[in-house]
Amino acid sequence: MSTAYHPQTDGQTERVNQCLETYLRCFVHACPQQWSSWLSLSEFWYNTGFHTALQMSPFQALYGHQSNHFGIVAASAEPSPELSDWLEQRNLMVDKLKQHLQRAQHRMVSS
Repeated sequence: MSTAYHPQTDGQTERVNQCLETYLRCFVHACPQQWSSWLSLSEFWYNTGFHTALQMSPFQALYGHQSNHFGIVAASAEPSPELSDWLEQRNLMVDKLKQHLQRAQHRMVSS
């Protein structure tokens, strides 16, 4: 049981917070001016990431299938400059985050 005065007593919440802190730290480092516009991606990342306790992602556990990336498929979407720009920016951010998270994981393993 966790209280507002002792949040460290809830290990699961602490683990979620630790993951999100790492993720958001990468965003702030990569794009200090735009990190808040990508908060929805952090929720998506957490809910679609593989969890060892579940042996699947939380999204898959809840809905019974993998997510389809916000329901946007570039090939089937109407050609729109705004959508194309957003998808390009999203892909760049995902690549940056993967690099930062891999670096952080490597540091944690080697220390």
